Amino acid sequence: PEGRVTARSYEIRYKPLPDAAALVSEVLSPRGTVSFRPQLRRLVVQDVPEVLDRVQDLLDGYDVPPRNVEVTVSLFLGSDVRDDEAGRHAPASSITREVRGIRETLADFTRWAAFDPLGSRSVSCVEGATVTTGLSDDYQVVFVVDAVRTQQGRERIEFGRFTLQRRIRTADGGERIEDLLSSKIILPAGQQLLVGAAKRPESKRALFVLLRAEPR
Repeated sequence: PEGRVTARSYEIRYKPLPDAAALVSEVLSPRGTVSFRPQLRRLVVQDVPEVLDRVQDLLDGYDVPPRNVEVTVSLFLGSDVRDDEAGRHAPASSITREVRGIRETLADFTRWAAFDPLGSRSVSCVEGATVTTGLSDDYQVVFVVDAVRTQQGRERIEFGRFTLQRRIRTADGGERIEDLLSSKIILPAGQQLLVGAAKRPESKRALFVLLRAEPR
């Protein structure tokens, strides 16, 4: 854009200054620059007035208080459909709608068709906080909700880290933690995501995590 380059200062109250600066840099003209003042929690942007107004609108939607998010995590043990023992202790009448949905979804294209629930937990957390929650005596998850973002009118939850862990009792009466699955996850709000992990490709057992998140 043509015009005279001027400077404007913007207070950043909630988000990390480097992240805000990176976001602003995407809309600057070739003549624009951005710097930040950590002590004052402010960005200083130099550009033409049209861009500075756009930066203000961008930051108004970005620099908002941390959102609360309700996260529901369910853990299942999937068994090879060819295993005669799979699912014998879980009669059809006792299978929950959630488990039935997983079985119907995966049975068509994987060998795991019997699913036993191992544990489930719903927790409320805040953007940026690290959460550790147990799913059973043996399993827990650790995750961080990095951000709740709106893209094309739809909200999505970004997990910077999501890790499924197993607690293993040691011979001396202690405990050690083993990471079974760790991933960065982007999940549309209100939708479910199913993630599986097996020790080896030929394993007859696999763990499946069903994840759902909803901003509050």
